[in-house]
Amino acid sequence: MITVYYTKVSPFLEEDAFFAHLEKAEEDRRKKILAMTDKKSRIHSLMAGSLLHDAVCERLGISAEKSGPFSVAFGHGGKPYLTKYPDIYYSLSHSGEYVCCALGDIPVGADIQKVTRCRSGIARRFFTKEDNRKLDACSGGEREELFFRMWSIKEAYVKLTGRGLSGGLSGFEIDWNEGRVLEGEKCAAYFREQQKTEGYAFCVCTGEPLRDILWKETGI
Repeated sequence: MITVYYTKVSPFLEEDAFFAHLEKAEEDRRKKILAMTDKKSRIHSLMAGSLLHDAVCERLGISAEKSGPFSVAFGHGGKPYLTKYPDIYYSLSHSGEYVCCALGDIPVGADIQKVTRCRSGIARRFFTKEDNRKLDACSGGEREELFFRMWSIKEAYVKLTGRGLSGGLSGFEIDWNEGRVLEGEKCAAYFREQQKTEGYAFCVCTGEPLRDILWKETGI
């Protein structure tokens, strides 16, 4: 089963709260957080690490307050995994006011995108001809919403595969009818969107059909 935890974060944290969340982060993330100068990026990374910690504790049935951080290593394409629990798969994302963590017993990729005004030319540069055909059939806010839905699906997919954005976003198609990602007309993955978070595109992608998925808004 896939559980997607997501929470709205505040850019303002008291010092005690900041360090309480920091204690949940694994060592490399903690060092990066402390070195960050951009306050928004720091809070996003901090809360993503805290959300991951609490999600793993819930999956293991242990106390989040009493458990220390979980060590993380990186595999193919820089895809992270839990060193002591390699059979628990996860993916983190953040955008706007939200951070999310998808956790499951199969490989997973997750992405959330705040819907904003998109710069002209990005779709032409990164998306497929079919993607652009669909976008050209829309206008105004509808076009922007579709653009970010496409972006979140594609980014969730590259997080699933571990190839990263460097592999490009135009080498695969979105099968909207069946909720699939296609490469060379063959099914490469399945995706599911959550469209209840207003103003955001939110997607999870796996290599198997998504039968059981729980979207869980939480506070940390």
